[in-house]
Amino acid sequence: MKAYYLLSRIAIATLLICSISLGGLDQSDNSGAENMTITQFNAMVPSGNLESAFVESGAPQAASEDAGSEVAAYTDQTPPATDLKTLMPSAVLSNPPRYMYYNGDYLAWNDFSTTFPSNNPGLWIERAVSWTLYATMPWGGWARELLYVPQTSPVIMYEIYPGGYVMGYNLGTVQSGYYYIWYYADSPGRHKNLFATNIGYSNAVIVDVYSNAIRPVPKPTPDPRKECEARSSDTQTCEWRDGRCQCYMKPAPNPVADCEARSTDTQTCEWSDGRCQCYMKPAPNPVAECESNPLCDYINGQCYCRGYNPEPMPGPVPNPNPEPGPFNPAPNPVADCPDGCYYANGRCNCMGAGVSSDYGSSSGGSETDLGNEG
Repeated sequence: MKAYYLLSRIAIATLLICSISLGGLDQSDNSGAENMTITQFNAMVPSGNLESAFVESGAPQAASEDAGSEVAAYTDQTPPATDLKTLMPSAVLSNPPRYMYYNGDYLAWNDFSTTFPSNNPGLWIERAVSWTLYATMPWGGWARELLYVPQTSPVIMYEIYPGGYVMGYNLGTVQSGYYYIWYYADSPGRHKNLFATNIGYSNAVIVDVYSNAIRPVPKPTPDPRKECEARSSDTQTCEWRDGRCQCYMKPAPNPVADCEARSTDTQTCEWSDGRCQCYMKPAPNPVAECESNPLCDYINGQCYCRGYNPEPMPGPVPNPNPEPGPFNPAPNPVADCPDGCYYANGRCNCMGAGVSSDYGSSSGGSETDLGNEG
């Protein structure tokens, strides 16, 4: 008996080494090769009662023969060779999905991360907006499976085929964390997957592969940038930066500053009586604005200011040095009294023949009278 089990383990190891990659889960066109029987599998996994292991998946009793409403997020294109044959690190921590299926229900990521036991291995398959335990896929499609490894451990993936045989795949030793691997739907029927670590087995994932030639196109996975920006609200701003979603609290609103910021060239806004009140500004009056300065005058559409305006005001320019006018002094009777006469008693007195005065009076004698007296 011991020799039989030794040979069985050697055969299993040989098949593991020869396996090309996970997917259906073997890509070697050798899907009919038996890795081990269900009996052998149950002997290796005594605690893995299949009926109880699959009860939480939510799968229907009979395998689905079409896409239904639970189709996986699959692709027809073969992934790059570098993404096959190995576990790839997953970004679910920095870019979490909308929902994770656990304990018979779909939970938002925050609720899931605080509920799922951190010491349990976990396995899911991708749907449009969630990771779940049951999905349908067309024959020949590719989809991602998500693994949670609670601590550094070797990982062995098992797939139970519809024909009743089990394939095992050694994925090597990995550190604790989330990983994904590509699953290939290589044959129609119900496939059951789970993986083993050094602390126990994961839950099971059920995939119903249908052979319908018409393959529905799955909904695209959410754009992490758009999903991040959609989380912005009145109280926070969210943006995608450095490969993750970063959210910042918005400053508390300042209604006074917001109100005054609405002032423009045509209106004045001020916060009064608990609300923002805006008033239209009066139309500009250039004449009043100019003449509000006593040194300024508004002339011909322009404001001219005395004292500091470099341009002279329009109009006649006064001559700073006017020509002197004719001199016209008051009469001077003393100076006007001719030579040979004298000015006395308010009159000019002249003596001598033939000399008369314009300043004479009726009380004085004439020259004739004077001659007679002689």
